[in-house]
Amino acid sequence: MASRHPATRYGGTAQAFHWLIALLVLLQFPLAFWMDRLVEPFSKQQFVLVNLHKTLGVTILLLALLRLAWRRVSPPPPLPAQLPDWERQAARASHAALYLLLIVQPLVGLAQGFVSGFPTVLFLAVTLPSPLGPDRTLDALLGTAHFLIGWSFLALVALHVAAALRHHLLLRDEVLARMLPAARHGRR
Repeated sequence: MASRHPATRYGGTAQAFHWLIALLVLLQFPLAFWMDRLVEPFSKQQFVLVNLHKTLGVTILLLALLRLAWRRVSPPPPLPAQLPDWERQAARASHAALYLLLIVQPLVGLAQGFVSGFPTVLFLAVTLPSPLGPDRTLDALLGTAHFLIGWSFLALVALHVAAALRHHLLLRDEVLARMLPAARHGRR
């Protein structure tokens, strides 16, 4: 399939996936804090916030899977030739870890929801049947895993943003511009 975007830039579809997923991921962290700490436990507000968190998680999972499928159809542009090998390897490893966490984190969260004993209602309308019964021990284990993966994910996102800003502000290369809409390309 012939690409309509230059080989040095991500296409519009890849950019849309990237920025939409980034926005949803960044919304998840304050939402998780809010639903766990700022509302009354087992209240209607907590039910709504928890299920909004689950809905965003499932949406992130689906978008991540679609983005991976899109990468097969429209591969990402090659990294700039001037990047040292260690940086190429670090970029590949961090991107692989980000994709892994975009898939694993929602799955762990869903599994926890299934064993929590509380319904999973996506978009506040579609109740997912639980394939598992309530299990307090597994709920606690999956909750801890979801928490730890979340903080690892946040650290990796911070590293990703720091690397992009390093390229843009310090190295002044085109690494970040590759993921920006064309109107922003080349601006400093």
